[in-house]
Amino acid sequence: MDKLKKIVKRVGNTGKIKAVDLTIGPNDGHNRSEEKATEIAALAKLHNSKRSPERLRRNAMLAVQYRMEHYVNDDQVTYENIYAIEDFVKDFLKVLGINKGKFAGYIEMDGSNLNKYYRSDRRFNTELALKFAYFFHTPADLWLKVQIKNELLQLQKEKEAEEKYRKYDYEKLLQIA
Repeated sequence: MDKLKKIVKRVGNTGKIKAVDLTIGPNDGHNRSEEKATEIAALAKLHNSKRSPERLRRNAMLAVQYRMEHYVNDDQVTYENIYAIEDFVKDFLKVLGINKGKFAGYIEMDGSNLNKYYRSDRRFNTELALKFAYFFHTPADLWLKVQIKNELLQLQKEKEAEEKYRKYDYEKLLQIA
């Protein structure tokens, strides 16, 4: 496979110029034949089949976490396609093969109480975010970011919210003064 090599010059602390040989990657621009693509897919499948069940589970857990991160950072998400905290929890629990009741018990909550958080009858809080974070091995702030994003989407959906908050504008204050 052709490799594209690039020489990078940089100045070190001593003021001398150093040359570093970096291998950038294949120079085929992903223009592989169908045969080559099939061969690569087969190698990837073989490599994946050699992974332990623990590694496969961890990869699936990371996939859910990456979906959460993408969701939080995606500007195209609207109120119509909100993905609630409960949806992410369901995804994690599916990977783990655990039901919601067992999960609720493990984090020392009553199942009906946890459902109130899922339905937004109660506000998702930092303590619950920490429990989820430790249980699912995810950052606590990620859970809170999902909650905040969903709350903002809910507010933006409400037309009266726009009028309600429009009065908080520094330009109006400066015009008065």
